[in-house]
Amino acid sequence: MDKTPMTSDGDEAPKEISEVTRRAIIDHFSVAKVGWAGRLQDDEFLARLYDLSKLPSFDHRYQDAAGDIYQHCVRNSDWESDWVFYDRRFNLMYGPDAEFLRFLCETVHPVVRPEEDEASTLVRVYNEALAPDGYQVVAGKTISGRPIFVAQSARRAVVFEEPTGWRKVDRQLQEMRLRLDSAETEEQYQAVGLLCREVLISVAQEVYDPARHPLIDDKTPSDTDAKRMLEAIFEVELKGSSNEEARAHAKAAVRLALALQHKRFADFRTAALCAEGTWSVVNMLAIIAGRRGRRIT
Repeated sequence: MDKTPMTSDGDEAPKEISEVTRRAIIDHFSVAKVGWAGRLQDDEFLARLYDLSKLPSFDHRYQDAAGDIYQHCVRNSDWESDWVFYDRRFNLMYGPDAEFLRFLCETVHPVVRPEEDEASTLVRVYNEALAPDGYQVVAGKTISGRPIFVAQSARRAVVFEEPTGWRKVDRQLQEMRLRLDSAETEEQYQAVGLLCREVLISVAQEVYDPARHPLIDDKTPSDTDAKRMLEAIFEVELKGSSNEEARAHAKAAVRLALALQHKRFADFRTAALCAEGTWSVVNMLAIIAGRRGRRIT
């Protein structure tokens, strides 16, 4: 039987992580004798990712996946250790990249795998296998001083990768990228927009100088009025009609960040565009401030 997942339209679900890569990672657990569930029981681990009560049971004695997994993995332990990778309820071998990556990141969560060396070894194995397919697992935010890993594309190119030197701005940019990489729900995508707005406020506060950047109207900008501060900065630093597009870009990035906060159906595309626009504005201001090459005069 063909196990390739299909979309609602009947087309094959797009995947970049090949079966070869997935099998290489799966084989590591068996060869290295490392349990994918870490210190948790199989059902405890999977309950962190799935609602097992809503998945079917393959054992007629139980009404859901929670029951049959507990029976065969905890009570009797009569399933193979790598059973989960071939179970069609989870479809890790043939399913979407995001689901496979989410599973891998959970295997190295501090709650699941408290041994730092063991988690680091697994991350290294994952990244070696995932590299040809353009993905990597990286440390994101921390919990009790331990990293929570997230997956991201390794093909993303950034013109200016190095920090700006504005500590708060750099921290917020890093958090923005991590949240975008790990976002899955509408609320999480909206949170990216909120953080984009905070980044623009922070960078505007770093660059805006009332003595150098006169008001563009009769209203003095408040400390959080990124729109007015940015407009004043760009009016002075990028003067004239030849720089009209650059000025418009900064204004559009602010509008996009503000709109995303209230967008009812936020998604990856909108959040990613907002993040890219914000990142671009930060780099433009870093150039103006002399942190990227020479100051514009």
